[in-house]
Amino acid sequence: MSQARLIKLLFVCVFVISGSSFVIKTQSVAAQGDCPTKKDHYKIGFANLTESVDFTKDVEASIKAAAAKAGNIDLVIANNNLDGATALNNAENFVAQGVDGVVEFQTDANFGNVIMNLFRSQSVNIPVIAIDIPMPGATFFGADNYKAGLMAGEAAGDYANKNWNGKVDYILALELPQSGPIPVARMEGQVDGVQNKLKTKVADDHILHLDSKNTQDVAFKVVGDALSKIPADANIIGVNINDDTGQGTVAALEAAKHTTHAIVVGQNAVASGQLEMVKPNSLYLGSTAYFPEKYGDKIIPAMLDLLGCKAVPPSIYVDHVFVTKDNVCEYYPNGDACKTLKGGAVATAAATTAK
Repeated sequence: MSQARLIKLLFVCVFVISGSSFVIKTQSVAAQGDCPTKKDHYKIGFANLTESVDFTKDVEASIKAAAAKAGNIDLVIANNNLDGATALNNAENFVAQGVDGVVEFQTDANFGNVIMNLFRSQSVNIPVIAIDIPMPGATFFGADNYKAGLMAGEAAGDYANKNWNGKVDYILALELPQSGPIPVARMEGQVDGVQNKLKTKVADDHILHLDSKNTQDVAFKVVGDALSKIPADANIIGVNINDDTGQGTVAALEAAKHTTHAIVVGQNAVASGQLEMVKPNSLYLGSTAYFPEKYGDKIIPAMLDLLGCKAVPPSIYVDHVFVTKDNVCEYYPNGDACKTLKGGAVATAAATTAK
């Protein structure tokens, strides 16, 4: 073989081998590019609604536990403090810290677009899961709001039929208008649930829509103000955005000594709400459970799926039940409310034996 032909052959071989290497390398990069968010280890931001109520404390604890169980997550925790501007500031801090994904629990619907635009404007979009209050483009996780509300409202309506011959004069609706239309469905479900059970509906002008600001203290004040204009013998049902406002409603009714003709239902069924419902002669009939202590068990796997570019449904709902003193031990056998009930039963049995 001539030297010229040998050189030419070697050149062709090198070109083919180099070309193959180029193709293989290009395919590998393309495969990684198919899922730009996929990594072996992640930094995930969690912006909690507030640190001042039982529900959000349970949510945060569950997310921490689920992240630790996953074993490949560093959590960055922030407190939105029930404020949209604070939530935006936290979102900016998340971006600055280079988070890969975000779990947002923020209450102000007016800031949803702004926050989501921030996350979507990065060189690689940051996946977001929004808890309970939807955000445009985020995966929703939380309540089936209308259904959850309906459960509580129907229970209150059944109570009215049994104890007041179906006569309800006023419905006090402790709402949270700043959170937008989805939580509104929770309140509509409660009012509809009551009305569906009554032969004689409560007049529209006797359904009082009160802004609770999501807190017990504000609920106490606005209910107290409303009660000053309601006859002392009026039958009242209080429906609430959560257990904290439910307890504020109960406290206001008790302070006004309007306890004979009133009943209150709520949402979330957190520990403090459970304790309220098992008190002797409690006005707190019950609360729809959301099981915040289990949120992390669904949220963290869903976030890992999003980061791995796997299919995730646009909305993930929790399973609801209406919790009362009669079934609280079934769902929370180790809770303080159940222990209180069992302790009371033991004390009653001991007193009977002593006689």
